[in-house]
Amino acid sequence: MHQESLSADGLASEEHDMGPDTRTAGSLTDQALEVIHHPDDRFYELLADGQSAGLIFYEDAGGRYVFTHTFIAEDYRGRGLSWALMRGVLEDVKQRHIAVTNYCPVLDRFVEKNPEYAPLIDSGNPGNWPKSDRNASGATRM
Repeated sequence: MHQESLSADGLASEEHDMGPDTRTAGSLTDQALEVIHHPDDRFYELLADGQSAGLIFYEDAGGRYVFTHTFIAEDYRGRGLSWALMRGVLEDVKQRHIAVTNYCPVLDRFVEKNPEYAPLIDSGNPGNWPKSDRNASGATRM
């Protein structure tokens, strides 16, 4: 199985492991976070201190990822981990020049609160990106 390791801030490398990110996110304290891309299985995984804490699933639409849903394990909920996962995923997508179609409400809320990621949303295929004025102001086709 092909895997790519990313730090939680999304500094991706296919050639080597960038190592864990020990910075905090939200209410996290001193947890090592790492985002792993599983392209063969079409999901990203968040590891917290080496343990699987969350996933975001997508379909590959040829140059565009269609994100469908996010899952955070029950023991890890309420710690801001979904946002650490979203940031890592979107930084990876940005570096790869891949457009995003979004059907995931977690990703939607993250982009709404972090508008610097709005240009990643494919304006021709935004998915459930809910407000047309957001599409006009930030989203572009990649």
